[in-house]
This record gives sequence, C-alpha cells and structure tokens, in this order.
Amino acid sequence: MGPFPGSLRAWVVAPLLGLAVLGGVGCSSGKRVRLYPVRGQVLYQGRPVDRAMVTLHPLGEYPEGLPKPIAYTDAEGRFRMTTEQPGDGVAAGEYAVTVEQRERTRTGVEKVGGRNLLPARYARPESSDLRCRVEKGQNELPPLNLSAR
Repeated sequence: MGPFPGSLRAWVVAPLLGLAVLGGVGCSSGKRVRLYPVRGQVLYQGRPVDRAMVTLHPLGEYPEGLPKPIAYTDAEGRFRMTTEQPGDGVAAGEYAVTVEQRERTRTGVEKVGGRNLLPARYARPESSDLRCRVEKGQNELPPLNLSAR
C-alpha cells in the first residue's frame, strides 16, 4: 500500500497535477506566432513551373523554433505557403525567396539531391534576387518571374 493512506495521497497528488496542467496551458497559449495566408505563382521564361519548391528565408528577426515556410507549385505554378500545417501561412516579415525544381525519376518520384532544372542562382537566398514582404491579412505575391539570365 505505501506510507500514506489513500485519501492523503489524493490530497497531495491531485493539486500538484492540477498545477502542472494549468501551467502547461498558460505557457503554450502565450507564445503562438500569428501566421498570414500567402499565395503566389512561379513562372520560368513566362511559363508556369509545376512541382517547384518555394522556400522563404527570413531577412530579419524570426520566431525561434518556427520552421521556414515552404510550398510546392501545382501544374499552373500556383502555391500556398506552409509553415507548420498545410496552407497555414507565414509570420509577418521580410523574406528572400528561393525556388528549385528537381528532376524526376522514371517512376515520377523526385530524387533527393536530383538535378535542379531551374537556374542555380534561384536555389540560394544569397544569390536569388527574389524578395517578398508578408503583412497582416491575406498576401497575394506578384508572380515570381524566373529567367535564364
């Protein structure tokens, strides 16, 4: 049975469990980062780019532990940015934008580290000239027009 009678154990353990639960709720609810919807389109030499990965790289302060926003384009080159949940959006701020389109295998599955089909400069934030600003509310980015030069 133990050194404490059942009723005494309940008086000691129950309040401690209640404090732990309330403490956890208070901590997590105050640190939620607000995300705003971001949509756009990728074009290469005027044509939509499908299956491209779009990544936003923060240029200023960014919430610690928050993943970089990413998206994949559809057949029309359109995308919706995701940070934590599909299509949930992006934290407000300034970003460098990178775009990569990886070569497919014969089975239609992307190769990890496969050849990038777009100009290499768009794959690195330091060489990509693509920038965007995410503000409160809905964000529709102007088309990301990629060129061979």
